Amino acid sequence: MAVFVACAAGDAQYCWSNMERATTQKSRTRVFVGAYFLKDHTVGDRERMSEKIEIWGVKDPNISAQLAVADLMGLFQHEVGLDVTCKFLESGTTMPGDVLSAEKKPFAFTQTPITCIILHEKGLPTKLVAPLADIAGTQQVIIREASAIEKPSDLEGKQIGMAQGAAVFIAIKNMSKDCNVNLDNVQFTHLLPHDQLAAFSDEKLDALACWEPWTTKAQTMGGKFFFSGSRSEIPNMEGDVNWLVNQSCLIIPDDHLAQKPEVALAVIKVLKKATELINNQRKDISKLLADFYGISRLELMMAMQKNRYAMDMDSLFRIGVLAFRDFLFENQRVSKRFTEPMLYTTKYLELVAPELVKLLAPSETKVEIVEKDGIYYPSKIHFDYTNGSPLKFLLADDSRYVRIALSQAVKTIGGEVVGEATTGSEAIELFGQLRPNFITMDLSMPGVSGVDAINGILQQDPRANIIVISGTNLDEVREEVFNLGVRMFITKPFDPKRVAALISSLVQ
Repeated sequence: MAVFVACAAGDAQYCWSNMERATTQKSRTRVFVGAYFLKDHTVGDRERMSEKIEIWGVKDPNISAQLAVADLMGLFQHEVGLDVTCKFLESGTTMPGDVLSAEKKPFAFTQTPITCIILHEKGLPTKLVAPLADIAGTQQVIIREASAIEKPSDLEGKQIGMAQGAAVFIAIKNMSKDCNVNLDNVQFTHLLPHDQLAAFSDEKLDALACWEPWTTKAQTMGGKFFFSGSRSEIPNMEGDVNWLVNQSCLIIPDDHLAQKPEVALAVIKVLKKATELINNQRKDISKLLADFYGISRLELMMAMQKNRYAMDMDSLFRIGVLAFRDFLFENQRVSKRFTEPMLYTTKYLELVAPELVKLLAPSETKVEIVEKDGIYYPSKIHFDYTNGSPLKFLLADDSRYVRIALSQAVKTIGGEVVGEATTGSEAIELFGQLRPNFITMDLSMPGVSGVDAINGILQQDPRANIIVISGTNLDEVREEVFNLGVRMFITKPFDPKRVAALISSLVQ
């Protein structure tokens, strides 16, 4: 089998026959200048670049697709002259232990932020240096049709199979906040994926909470997709959601970053190339990867379609990292909440591709915040509103349940809902068209995050009255949005009547 992949203009074309590579190359020698080095290119730099390094991944297209592409296509040698050996583990759950027990640590590895945080707890400082893929869509809840689960509240009293500490629980938790499901009434049974399938087949479970490819297998056994971290098929609530930010990332130990920064930059450059190939040459790349993963091309394409292969380091990336940190701390998997500078750095990705770093610059404004019963507000709270004017609201939330509850609250105080948005970009556009007095804003929505939407709206009108209503209750993010100019922050789940009474008292 021969596969041809057209690369970027001016680059070589590659051809494989039975996975043997023949290339036409402009040169095997690359000299890095400018942004690709943190310091001047020296003989010592060239020697370090020629050293053999090892990068670990997982034999999983969700976590390590770019690494597999780079390895199979020889991109490390061709693009940057690196001698790289790639090792692919069978399961990402063993990554922290395998890294810690390795006599020689891999130079880098691909995994989710959970691995980075756990390694910090175990005494091995590492950094997330670049996101690789948003894999929230692969974290899914599959229901058994005979279990009579039709709406979220039907999960109460039911038995769900789930591996302890699995990321999919964050999606379940955020769904429960939006839909007022009491998870204390849900019975979670700790089972690994293959045991979940066996119990599901034997009708011992009402649902399973797992990830691809196990969830697709569950559907072939008669299961029905209910929701994932990024998509809902809940009746009357179908559509994109953002109940989980779960990204595969390039992770590098701090020692390696200090010793070989130029190698880190080279690795990022190669994985960026692999990302572009996956997105622009998916048909040809899927043929290559299907053989590597030992699955059919159809299975591979179905799994990859649920992922978004992108390296943007933005507000959603930040929310995802901090959400995992707090999740692990609250479940006593780690002993403290590690600070952001300990967990990730933007400087390496910024040197390779500055356009991919989209985090907002920290505000110099500091707002004193008080909290009462899950409601946060500045000590000197005020709304920019003329008494007697019509109360016009724009509701921005990806959950239909939440928008219905908020609509009822607005009617209670004699207000009018003039528009509804399900994404951050829609919120920005509708605000410009409708100019409401008040905007309610969820922080974690598909596409443009609520944080970026807040910034975009306040650029249009610095006096906009924005009320955050969100299940994303992270100290650092809450501080950021108040510093931007948010007037109030209400945590989910919330009481619509209480919210209505509070807003009414403040606008009188």
